[in-house]
Amino acid sequence: MSSATEFDPLSPAMLENPFPVYAELQEKDPVFWHEKVGAWIITRYEDCRDVLMNAELFVRDPRRVGEVSGDTDASIQTLEAERQSELRRLIIGSIHSQDLKEIGGSVRSCIDRIFDNVAAEPSFDWMVEVAAPLAGTITAEFLGVRQPDPRIFKAIGEGMARKFDADLGENDAEAGRRIREGFGALVDMWLNAEDTHGTMLTLKERAAELGVPLPVIKNSVGLLFIGSYGTIYASSGNLVRLLIERPDVFAELRNPDLLSTGIDEFIRYDGPTQATSRVATRTTEIRGVTIQQGDPVFIVLAAANRDPDQFPRPHELVLDRKPNKHLGFGWGPHSCVGSLFGQLALGELVRALHDAPALRMTGTPVRLPTTTVRSIASLPVSFQG
Repeated sequence: MSSATEFDPLSPAMLENPFPVYAELQEKDPVFWHEKVGAWIITRYEDCRDVLMNAELFVRDPRRVGEVSGDTDASIQTLEAERQSELRRLIIGSIHSQDLKEIGGSVRSCIDRIFDNVAAEPSFDWMVEVAAPLAGTITAEFLGVRQPDPRIFKAIGEGMARKFDADLGENDAEAGRRIREGFGALVDMWLNAEDTHGTMLTLKERAAELGVPLPVIKNSVGLLFIGSYGTIYASSGNLVRLLIERPDVFAELRNPDLLSTGIDEFIRYDGPTQATSRVATRTTEIRGVTIQQGDPVFIVLAAANRDPDQFPRPHELVLDRKPNKHLGFGWGPHSCVGSLFGQLALGELVRALHDAPALRMTGTPVRLPTTTVRSIASLPVSFQG
């Protein structure tokens, strides 16, 4: 069985603009089996939300349905509900104990320094010169670790994004191994460092008390990293491209009353997390379609976020949209714990752009060839008129 609409998320057309295909799928084929992905594709908001909420029926951990795996693959996302809740409470507590006003000031100072470095350039790559060091600084603050060279973070972030797409395209096993080993060494260094604080220190000191194995802690750090770095890196590129192409939106966001809801709306409209997956623990149905025990389900969050049954004017950017129960940061027990930092970073970025000379495009943006993460690989821009 296949969809009447050609679902090829790594095609150039869908990388640039997948939303017309998503809309057609929602109307004609909202639940269908995709041979290449090897999963059921679902695109309707209600279905996606229900799958994310039902952590007993649809799980992240394939061991729950008998597939062989071990602690080397386990993380906060794959722990059973009780242990996961305890670990999440530790992490969320460490986040909320931090001084967000102070972090916001630190982020703005970082952005100003980055802008100063590129202000005179006739052209520079936003993703390399701004997005990567900004996401790295925020992520280091979030995790409570010393920031490595931004190029290391960028390589790991893009490598992890490609890893999530392994079933959709060519899987470079050797490249994946290098990314895993490089990031593993980085996490080991953080765990052994004496100057960690915040979230990393919490994990080091408290997770063992909960009986969480070290491989789970390390893999959880990896998910926290991609949830923070990947979100900020991808969002800052998508957002800046939109603000350059939509000067009306850029002008409206000068209104501080619109900035918070506007950033949230942007995550709904063109957020970085396009999709995630689950495995059915028992046979069930979605919209009358039988999902067998052990079947993977591919949840297209970006499609759900433009479902007309949930969002009036779904393809418009409505900066004061309320309510806005989008799935851009997930939903339920597996929602992104670092979303607060991502929203803070994007808000400070918009404020800094309002205080800077006008930014213009100097070349053609290039999309990163991934579908679970929607990101730009290269974005040539300049502050010079």
